[in-house]
Amino acid sequence: MDYRPKYHASVRSGWGNDPNGMIYYNGKAHLFFQHYPHAPEWGIMHWGHFTTEDFVHWKEEPIALYPDQEYEQDLGCWSGTSIEIDGRLYLAYTCSRPGMQRQCFAWSEDGGMTFQKFEENPVVTAEQMNGGFSAGDFRDPKVFRHEDSYYMIAGTRLFRKGMHTCGNLVLMRSQDLKAWSFVGVMLHQQDGFPSEYFNLDGCYECPDRILSNGKEILLSSPQCLPQMGNRYQNKHCVVYISGQTDFETGRFHIDEYQDLDSGFDLYAPQTMTLPDGRIIMIAWKEMWARTHYTKEQGFVGTYTLPRELEYRDGRLYQYPVREIEQFRGAKTQLEQIRLHDGGFEISGFEGNVYELNLTMKREDAARMGVRILKGPDHETCIYLDALERTVVFDRTRGGREIRGEEADNCVRKCDIERIDTVDLRIFVDVTSVEVFVDGGRYTFTGNVYPEEGDRGIEFFAQGGSCIIEKAVRYELDV
Repeated sequence: MDYRPKYHASVRSGWGNDPNGMIYYNGKAHLFFQHYPHAPEWGIMHWGHFTTEDFVHWKEEPIALYPDQEYEQDLGCWSGTSIEIDGRLYLAYTCSRPGMQRQCFAWSEDGGMTFQKFEENPVVTAEQMNGGFSAGDFRDPKVFRHEDSYYMIAGTRLFRKGMHTCGNLVLMRSQDLKAWSFVGVMLHQQDGFPSEYFNLDGCYECPDRILSNGKEILLSSPQCLPQMGNRYQNKHCVVYISGQTDFETGRFHIDEYQDLDSGFDLYAPQTMTLPDGRIIMIAWKEMWARTHYTKEQGFVGTYTLPRELEYRDGRLYQYPVREIEQFRGAKTQLEQIRLHDGGFEISGFEGNVYELNLTMKREDAARMGVRILKGPDHETCIYLDALERTVVFDRTRGGREIRGEEADNCVRKCDIERIDTVDLRIFVDVTSVEVFVDGGRYTFTGNVYPEEGDRGIEFFAQGGSCIIEKAVRYELDV
């Protein structure tokens, strides 16, 4: 079976992981990414490069950064971000050697197609950062402008009690991108938050920062954050932390700390801001130590459907990028169908490249939802469990076995507030399933590997009755 997605960015060949340097620049959206071009496995990192004008069709441009300098030849050019200054595009990235990670810059004179590296590289080292930092875990710079200075957030480990280290974020300041000074450690223990957030047995990877409706939000990917109930179910998860930075001390006052996605396969998200003000996020739609069956086709590396982010009602909402609606094709719709302890299929509700919008009203059903990519032996289930007050993504019978480092690689759950109605917006793209719950208040992202004929859709209720108030399926003509 061909596992190549139709409307998601995917590396043409070789390996791709973290999105890097996302920016709207020179009339296009640019998505750089961690790339090993020589085999579908992690290797010495380069920066690959996609561009798009519609967020559906992605052009893979020539490689942007090669590990061609002495200070980056061992492990490569690792993750980072971009910034536009006076019309020129700059990339900030980590140069990595065993036991030594430092921050570098490059710039482009031709609209972001080729880059020259600073002669002063590496411009930031752990030794500059006031001591107490692990030189081997100091990476993924996020650079932004605030008032009259440039700031950099990076993930690191702090030494505590001798050789013990724990993950954190640090803030630095510069006037010219070349000379940097330490401002402070960002995450400190606060009342009302578990100590595990501040004693991470890993690194806070790939930090990003956005401002939405007056709220400052940090995005990051903490390694080895312990699972807490139905939160942080992946060994390496993604969180958003809302609050406020003190730019004099570097401390970040935390208002809330939340899962960004409740699914299996989402990591290292990055954002860009469009000219119309929308904040667009894209993440790696894979996970470390997962089974990657696309290796059989010579590539590993797919990326999420771009999502619009908005902070409102005390939560960070995620919406499918609105440009996807331009590609809606044939439409199939049904309304007001009552289900009681059974399933319901209808002609026209099948396929493996589509958008499905579903609203179900619960009467007394214990579970209600939909089975997608359904065949004689396989199905992927998304449903409301009213007794547990959760929405569930179950890929136990989704197709080929997927392995990982977690105790359960098949089921993910998300706690929800209401159980009278569930609203699901589901995007399916060959092996990709992305679920937006209750208008984007919660999301699930996961890969499945069904067989060619697994294309059915079945709505169902268990342990009682429910009503399909409305179900609309669109072909996506991409």
